[in-house]
Amino acid sequence: DFEEIMKGIVALGAAGLTFILLGVGVKVLFFRRRQLPGTVDPDQVEGLEDRLLRTETKVTELEERLDFAERLLTEARNKAQLPGRP
Repeated sequence: DFEEIMKGIVALGAAGLTFILLGVGVKVLFFRRRQLPGTVDPDQVEGLEDRLLRTETKVTELEERLDFAERLLTEARNKAQLPGRP
């Protein structure tokens, strides 16, 4: 059933987004705990900034895919509710 498939896609997208954000949060916390006050490794900061940018890009793509899946699901529901449709 199309609706069940779309629900699965939406659920997987939401779960994936959650795991990505949790992963970034854990990395940031680990980085902060590992650093001594007043010491910053510029190469590490640059690497983390690059990873954050890539992660933000992935999250944006996932949001777009999730929005698309939600629109398809809404269209399918609306078509099923039209009078005279089986």
